[in-house]
This record gives sequence, C-alpha cells and structure tokens, in this order.
Amino acid sequence: MRKYIFKLWIFSIAITWSNSLFSNDTTTLNSSVLLKNYKNIIPLKKLDTLKIATLNLSSNNLNSFEKSCDNYTNIDHFHFNTFSSKRMIRAMEKELKEFNLIIVNTDTIHFEIANLINEISSRNKIILNYVGGQKLFFENIIINSCQAILYNSNSKRKNLNHAGQVIFGGLSCENYLEDNLCDKYRSGDGLTTNKTRLSYVNPNELDINDSILYKIDSIVNNGINKHAMPGCQILAAKDGNVFFNKSYGNHTYDSISKKVENSDIYDLASITKIASSALILMQLESQEKFSVDSTLGHYLPEILDSTDYKNLVLKDILTHQAGLASWIPFYVKTLNDGMPSYELYSKLPSSIHQSLVAKNLYMLSSYRDTIFERILSTDVNKNKKYKYSDVGYYFINEIIKNITFNSQDLIAENIYNKIGLQNIGYNPLNKWDLNRITPTENDTFFRHQLIHGYVHDQGAALLGGVGGHAGLFSNANDLAVIMQMYLNKGTYGGDTIISSEIIEKYTSSPYYNSNKNRRGIAFDKPVRDGAGGPTCFECSSFKSFGHSGFTGNLTWADPESGILYVFLSNRVYPNAENHKLISMNIRTEIMNVISNACKYSTNSTIVSP
Repeated sequence: MRKYIFKLWIFSIAITWSNSLFSNDTTTLNSSVLLKNYKNIIPLKKLDTLKIATLNLSSNNLNSFEKSCDNYTNIDHFHFNTFSSKRMIRAMEKELKEFNLIIVNTDTIHFEIANLINEISSRNKIILNYVGGQKLFFENIIINSCQAILYNSNSKRKNLNHAGQVIFGGLSCENYLEDNLCDKYRSGDGLTTNKTRLSYVNPNELDINDSILYKIDSIVNNGINKHAMPGCQILAAKDGNVFFNKSYGNHTYDSISKKVENSDIYDLASITKIASSALILMQLESQEKFSVDSTLGHYLPEILDSTDYKNLVLKDILTHQAGLASWIPFYVKTLNDGMPSYELYSKLPSSIHQSLVAKNLYMLSSYRDTIFERILSTDVNKNKKYKYSDVGYYFINEIIKNITFNSQDLIAENIYNKIGLQNIGYNPLNKWDLNRITPTENDTFFRHQLIHGYVHDQGAALLGGVGGHAGLFSNANDLAVIMQMYLNKGTYGGDTIISSEIIEKYTSSPYYNSNKNRRGIAFDKPVRDGAGGPTCFECSSFKSFGHSGFTGNLTWADPESGILYVFLSNRVYPNAENHKLISMNIRTEIMNVISNACKYSTNSTIVSP
C-alpha cells in the first residue's frame, strides 16, 4: 500500500497497535453522525468501480481510520499540510487525479482547507469525515463540494475506526447532533444508513466473554511449540461482526522468519472448492446459465464423447458420490528417474511451455489434454457411495471456461473485485510480494524445491496454478467475506451475488436421507451421528457448512448461531506428513472456544447485514 506524504511538520508519535485488531476501549459504539448523503453514496457500493484514496488534513495521526478502511478494499492514503507550498499542493492534486473518490479527514475547517476541498471536488467525489471540531465553518463551500459529510465530536481511535466502517457499511449509522454545528446542520439532525458488510468490533461490544477467548492463545501457542504449524491466522465473527482477528507465530519454524500478519496470504488448498468453484457455479446457476442437476456430457460433449463419464450428474460429483477415484497422481508420469522430465518441462517459458508449475519449471500447455485422457481411462465405480474425490473438479474447471469463455481465475477475480476483495486469488506471485505469502512443503518428490508462492497441490500446479479443487490463496479476512456473503443468502455490500434459493440448495445435504451422505453440493457439513468430522462436537448446527484444506485450513459458517470461523495455517511446512494439527484437534478446539464464548453474547446491538 502506497503512502504519499506531503507535509512540513512531523506527525505525533503513531498510535501503538497490537497484533490483534481491536483495543479494549469501551466507549459508546459508533458516535458518527451522517449529515449529508447525496444519492445514498454511504455505504459505498460497487467497489470494483471505485478507485479510493484517503486524504488526511488533520493534525492528528489517523492510522486507525485508515486501517479500518483497509479491511474493505485497496486504498491509497495521503497525508498533507495545508501550509505547504503551492508547488506541493499542485503535486498532491495531480496525484489525486487518478482516483474517483477521495475520503477527506480533518479536525478543523479554515479557508485554505475549504478551498482545497472545493478544488479537489471539481475532479473527484468527496466524502468528508469531520472529527473533533465544534463548528463547521465555510459551510456553503463544504456542503456544495461534498457528496457526503460525517461528523464526530471527538477523534478517539475507536471513533475513527468506526467512522471508516460506517462509510463502507460495516456499521449502520443512526446518530443525531446534540448541538448546532452550523446554520444548515442543527441539533437533532442526522441521517441513517444500513449495515451491508462485516464490521470489526471489540468482543465486549457483542457481550462476548473475553476470558474464554483467551484460551485460543494457549491452544495455538502449544501447537506452534509442538511444531503442529509454524503460525496461523484466526478470524471469528458473529452476526456479521468480526470480534477476533489475530495472527500467531511465524512463516516458518525459524525464529527470525517473518511473523505472521493479518494481511499475509495462505494456500487455501481444497477450500478453493467452495470459495471459487462453487461460488462461480452458484452465480451461473442464479443467472440460469448452469444447472447442477445436469450431466457432465451436457457441458463437455467433446471431451467426454461416449465414455462412462458422460452421464455423470454434476450434483453427484460435487457431493462425492459419483464413483470417481479419490485422487490421481498425474505428476508421477511426468518424472524421469524421480526428476521432472525435460521432454515435458522447460526451465524457461516458451510458446508451448505456458503452465508455471514452480520456480523455473514450466509444463507443456498441451499436457492438460493428457490429464483428461488419464481421468477418462480410469474406471467409474457404479456403486454410488460417498467417496471424497478431487477428480470431478478438473471437469468443473473446464465447464466454467466453456460457459463464460474465460478461465476460472478471471471469473473468480471479477466476483472478488465486485465486493472489494484484494487479498484472495490464484497465482499469488502475480498479485502480492513473496514476503506476504507463507511457504508450504519442501517438495522432495516432484518439484524438488521449497514451494513458496506456488500452489502446493500437484494437479493444480500442472494446470498452471488454476484448479477447480485447489490453487486459491487468501488471508483470513477475505475468505471470511466470502463466507459471510453465503450467510447473507448471497448478498454483500448491497449487491446480490447469488440468489438465496441457490445458496440454500448448495449448502444443504441433498442425499443425507437416502444414503447418509452428509455432504452439501461442494460444501462439507457436520457429522450427524457422534463426534468427528470438521466441526467440534455439538457446537455447530446441521445447517452449518464450510470446508477444510490439506495445507492446514478450515472455514465454517452457521446460519443458526450466526458464527463464522476461519483458521489458516501452513501445517505442511516443511513436510506434508506432519499431521499434528489434526491429531491435536487444534482447529476444532479453537472452534469450541469460540462457540462457548458466543453463548454469552446476549446483548448485541449491531444489526446483521
């Protein structure tokens, strides 16, 4: 994230932030007053159409406001002193031209600031966040220049944090002026807005028991000390309100390696199935361009021809009862004496070697056809019993391309951009710095290198990193947004992404009554008879859904309790045979703590989106 600093003085010492997002401040939640909201610009919608910058004209450090905005989308932050030279003012205005929305923060309004806001408004939409001032001077200039005006009588860190969330719809706004602010805005004035996105709050604001949540620290630290995983990210929300968002440990077991931060990126492995493949299929089915009740042959006649795969029903494939092999090690036949065969691979890209498998390792683009030949030569078991399989998702990858005429990664990215997500996607080295991406396995069987910035799954790697079953990378926050959108029955940020009926269809268990298959369509579901499975015992309803990932991940959402949970780790570093994360039940133990803490939540004042 860039920061352009135009100033002649040094700001006061920055506010110290803990690794956890929230402070223990217990002041009144959201004291912002919305005074103007032209065309209901707040809460912001269609984030993919906006290029946003914040401009701090305040004498205070607004680090907390900027951080709260960064939870929602990619934003550039500018700091500026109105006493700077005309040359610096012109340089700043030139930089701002590339943005179509400027969020201006100031704690005072004098002529120079009013004039600067007016100048900027000739080229940009302006939202003014006026904090700490007692009167709004030059009101005619300000009111005419701004599409929206937020006011807060003090600039405490928590209030600044909440102001940013009001702008993006994390929090609703229902406050009114206690005193006259100017001739236009008088005591009792104030507009209201709705909550449309995740909020980020202190657990105490939801009446969640902090003393129980502290148990998470000991569970995680014990796991790190016993080398179950080098580090992790954990996020928990209730009713659309994130109350726990914390990172632990390091990228590797080396104590001098980078500490995990909330913005760091993990390989999601099989969570790709629900955060990319199912997401796209549900949107296509909502648009009546796809039906999960159709057959493979309906969508891929040229590939399947007269094979047994032609009549497989997609719903059976996505609930893992189509009789497919659980896994096919495609990479093995690409090796020569245990090393990549350079009849197939190249160390450099070329017109025929386009699929990047790992560092300095490119596969023949045409090998995609060989993968499908291998699948189609594998027998289908006619007995429709539950058997977990990745194989069907190779076809999903092709179906998406055939329907949309675009690759799966581009279609997924369009959806992510629409809801403001900038920390989720395929092929992470094309998007983020390597130091933000956690490494996975030291692969001694196939690629013979540490897998860092490339997909861990071998089959997805052979496809250039874009698989229907694996290949997606994310941080906990952006994955949580996807899961919250599902809990919202397909809406987020004021936009409908998927119809509610389709969400219900995919997250139910269509075959449980007939053959006890607990699976949803792409989604995993809780075990119903006894303990085990992906959830802790009796802490998730049968309506809950989610998925786990081989690299050490789990995400789960429960429509009945409103609880959303994300756990991301790289437990496969440096060896995928390390199963301590599973044997120690770390993910489900943490889920249990979160569930117990939320049982104390009896007085939430924040309305779910």
